[in-house]
Amino acid sequence: MWTLFKVIRWIITGLALWWLCGVVFEEGTTADGAVFGLMLFGQLVFWPLALLWGLPWLFRRRTPKLKKHRPGEFEPTVSHDHIALDLGRDTIWVRDPVKGERYLRRAEVLAIRTGEYNYKGVVTHRLEVQVRDVVHPLWLVPFVRHSDRWLKSTAVNETERDEWFARMKAWLTETRTI
Repeated sequence: MWTLFKVIRWIITGLALWWLCGVVFEEGTTADGAVFGLMLFGQLVFWPLALLWGLPWLFRRRTPKLKKHRPGEFEPTVSHDHIALDLGRDTIWVRDPVKGERYLRRAEVLAIRTGEYNYKGVVTHRLEVQVRDVVHPLWLVPFVRHSDRWLKSTAVNETERDEWFARMKAWLTETRTI
């Protein structure tokens, strides 16, 4: 399909340039007339050809995204945009927009709490995961799946954050009782 499109695109380009040269460089045309003709009729040819050649760039094929996790190392039981829980391996995965991604065992997590950040009326709900690490002791997991500009969406983000907070509290207290 793309090969046929490319062939047709070359044919249209050639015909358009042939027409342009035929119109501009007629017999008896002066140099000033040729320049004026190129400017005038060139607009009729240039913009459609620019669209014809630029359109495929808009619809170019992008390489598929790689999976977040390797199945041999981490298989999420429950996941969200910036946090996932693997009950089989007893591990969580967190993504902090500033610090990056990290896998944490249950013993590495010291505490978890909820938090929110309000900047110019936009509320960002988050989980704050405190871990056993001297370099990065606090990981912020944002819940921004739904637009924070609307009141209902902010409530949905807050509900998802509270659900994950309850899930993580249950996961943390499970080992301490065993």
